[in-house]
Amino acid sequence: MTGTVIATGVGLTRGSLACAAAVAVDAADSRQAALLIELGSRKPRRPTVIATSAARELEIELARSVPNLAPAARGRICTVALPADEGGVNRVLEICECARRAGATRSVIHCPPALFSDLADRAALKPATALLRADLPAQRALTALTVRGLTTSGVKARVVRQSLSWLDSRRALAGMALPQRPGRSAKAAGDARPPPIRGEEGQALPLMLGAIVVLLALVLVLVSIAGALTGKGRVQRAADLAALSAVRSMRDDLPRLLSPPLLADGRLNPQHIAKATYLRRARSAGLSAARANGLDDERVRIAFPDATAFAPLRARATVMGELTPAEGSLTGSMRRIENPFRLDGEPAEKAHEVRATALAEAAPPAVTLPTGAGGPAFGSGGGYAGPLVYRQGEGMRPDVGVAYDRMAAAAAAEGITVVVVSGFRSDAEQAELFAANPDPQWVAPPGQSLHRCATELDLGPSGAYAWLAANATRFGFIQRYSWEAWHYGFDAGPPPCSAAGEAVSGPGDDGEGGSSLGLPAFVPAPFRGPLLSSAARWNVSAAVLAAQLMAESNFNPYAVSPAGAQGIAQFIPSTAEAYGLSDPFDPEAAIDAQAHLMSDLMRQFGAIPLALAAYNAGPAPVAACSCVPAYPETTAYVARIMALLDGAGALVAPTFEVRLVD
Repeated sequence: MTGTVIATGVGLTRGSLACAAAVAVDAADSRQAALLIELGSRKPRRPTVIATSAARELEIELARSVPNLAPAARGRICTVALPADEGGVNRVLEICECARRAGATRSVIHCPPALFSDLADRAALKPATALLRADLPAQRALTALTVRGLTTSGVKARVVRQSLSWLDSRRALAGMALPQRPGRSAKAAGDARPPPIRGEEGQALPLMLGAIVVLLALVLVLVSIAGALTGKGRVQRAADLAALSAVRSMRDDLPRLLSPPLLADGRLNPQHIAKATYLRRARSAGLSAARANGLDDERVRIAFPDATAFAPLRARATVMGELTPAEGSLTGSMRRIENPFRLDGEPAEKAHEVRATALAEAAPPAVTLPTGAGGPAFGSGGGYAGPLVYRQGEGMRPDVGVAYDRMAAAAAAEGITVVVVSGFRSDAEQAELFAANPDPQWVAPPGQSLHRCATELDLGPSGAYAWLAANATRFGFIQRYSWEAWHYGFDAGPPPCSAAGEAVSGPGDDGEGGSSLGLPAFVPAPFRGPLLSSAARWNVSAAVLAAQLMAESNFNPYAVSPAGAQGIAQFIPSTAEAYGLSDPFDPEAAIDAQAHLMSDLMRQFGAIPLALAAYNAGPAPVAACSCVPAYPETTAYVARIMALLDGAGALVAPTFEVRLVD
């Protein structure tokens, strides 16, 4: 391996990711692949059909060696997407080391500007070269400072002055080498393409000497300012880490908070913790993170904005630091501050002090609608006309969705990522696919493909093929054809394209807390019967309905909110009237209306988090963004209900992200 490259854009410059990909492609060939880590990307890329065997081998090795990773072989390179939080940054070194052992020619790490200095300073990472995409001359001063800092740290720098064209960007991100354009000078080509980085020692791109002389005075001033900014950055980073650590503790303790206080025989449940203990443990975790960053406890405050909720999931860290002069300029070093907070708990403002706050939360992963306004609720144009559920935007029969969730969860527990590449296809879609690939051995003609029955799944990535071959049958899937390692059919339920298959329960029982999983233990006895009855009538999840009632009213039939919502299910009068609910304070009638509303929302949006968001904020905002809208009340509402489902064991594959909000 010839060294690690870190890449970013200077300021708000665009095009740095494509340049980083081009450098990774340049370092690879048909025999050896390169790794591209997209730090700050929430959505993994899919593998491409045109990928070298070396890239696929690297993909398989990363998927096997690094848990919960979704690498994708794309042309000459293998890409990995990581979140821009502490966990994502900390995994970079593990992934790069695994790639090195697998024989990768180079690891290229692209990150947001805010993380660039942190990565460059990490001794364990040992970046050989930094790639900066900058618009010159507009950003010459900031670029000069950055190059100077990198050089001082022993990191070589290269600056790319122009972004790639749209076509070249797409080629680079697909792992394909950029073509040499005939008729262009070498200088022009150098401006449009990132220069190759061949060796450990890569050279720093010299800025024009005349410009350096003119900017020297400005640079000296900016260095002083940059020192202060570095100090402020250290304080902010300490606040970020404290908030994230507190929320990570909350996420890990959620199952204990939500477990019943008493066991079935009346004894105290040793797994249960009270909310006061839950918050105390979270505060302790936040303070421990602050101490690890050189902060005294009196300079840190950990607060919980949603402490009154039954399951708090947010933490705010406030840190006070002071910048002190060193070597004639502000360096950002911090010293102890006496009484940095007033008696009311607010920070006391003083000269040269820096205040930083960070708000973090635990929340379900972002959920978006599949292509086509969520996809149809029912199949059509093929051999199946029953309800559809969606995974990774691909439709399937509800029982297939449940089985897939269980299989994906089992694979994840063994460090294998399984995704759905293709699911239900109508005859028209199959005809289009067959026209492009008219070989019956690889693509069935329209009217013959079992994809039209909503029971067939094309799965990936290639790194999961061996695991699927050994384990898929445990979950009711069989490999249909020996030459298609990705094609699995579900044969544990009703036959494909049958009347019994179309009668399988609908979206409410889709593996994300279905009614078949029963009611959580926290449901009071008087409401268990009405919940099960209404869930069965409207074909929705009884567990989800129960968690909603817990979040809405804590099962209080007479609850009234400041906004005018009424009863156990907190209906506003207009919605109650629309669903025939004459008395919102009648718990049985309110639960039935709630189940009816959730059934409609599940049909419209096809995913529990989206339906919950629409229940809280209304369908319009959810449909407008195809996501859980970024309303603090709505995101907290969805997170709390998903947390309840998680703690009650009603989620097949529960996942909560710890992320910074502010």
